[in-house]
Amino acid sequence: MAQSIWYLRHEDQVFGPFPPPQIEEALKTGEITPDWETSLNGVDWLSIAESGQFKTDQATWSAGETEESVSWQEQRLQARKRWLHEGGDITGVAHDPQLDAATRSSIERDHIRTQTLIKEEINKRTSPWLAVIVGLLLAAVGITVWWGQSSEPIKAGISQTIDCSAALSDGVNWTGCRKPGWAQPGVTARNTRMDQAQLDGANLKGADLSYASLIKVSLRNAELATVKFTGADLSGADLSGSDLSGADLSYAVLSTANLTGVRFLATKLEKATWTDGRVCAPGSVDICR
Repeated sequence: MAQSIWYLRHEDQVFGPFPPPQIEEALKTGEITPDWETSLNGVDWLSIAESGQFKTDQATWSAGETEESVSWQEQRLQARKRWLHEGGDITGVAHDPQLDAATRSSIERDHIRTQTLIKEEINKRTSPWLAVIVGLLLAAVGITVWWGQSSEPIKAGISQTIDCSAALSDGVNWTGCRKPGWAQPGVTARNTRMDQAQLDGANLKGADLSYASLIKVSLRNAELATVKFTGADLSGADLSGSDLSGADLSYAVLSTANLTGVRFLATKLEKATWTDGRVCAPGSVDICR
């Protein structure tokens, strides 16, 4: 069964949906915190910490990490704090005191409904019929989200606005940007958003695009050898003629992607969601088994 996708809400703004690995990566880097709210359907909400569906223990993440990765996380956290102090692009919403009681009541109802959804998500492991029903509901949500993305792309890197002039890096938002022939081999650009971007003929060999959103991106005839696409969403992407030799597509989503003429050689496909919706078996290489 394909992994669930979750919406996030913070300061009255809704983001997503995102797969669990992308949310956990954002928690790990400090881009979001466990007090952000999460929802399966965009209606019923519960804090990330209360949901129990994501890793929120910074001590667990830091165990065994290299000094370099810890330093990188600290730099990201400090940058995040500076960004917030300088204003950022998430503006607060003025509250009407007369509406406080109604707002609290609404939040309480959301909390109760979301707890019910979480319990159903957990119980599906022991109830085959419930698993089928929940799976169909999640599929319906996924189809609805996919259908609407062509007219209103979701926000980038959870909080970043679109900036086609920005350098390709962690969390950048290139949604809809035209960058044919872009060459930046070896770049680290995790959690980026390049939905519907035009990157035909790009050279990103050896890049790290883990948990990136690349929905309907055009990467025809691109050099993507040894690129790390772990957990990336390539739904509807055009990868025709590209070179994916040695690339890591573990847990990536390739639903409806165009793979005509793609070069697969030692390409990892473990747990990837294939073009026809199948989830590739552990150990799949070059062919989705």
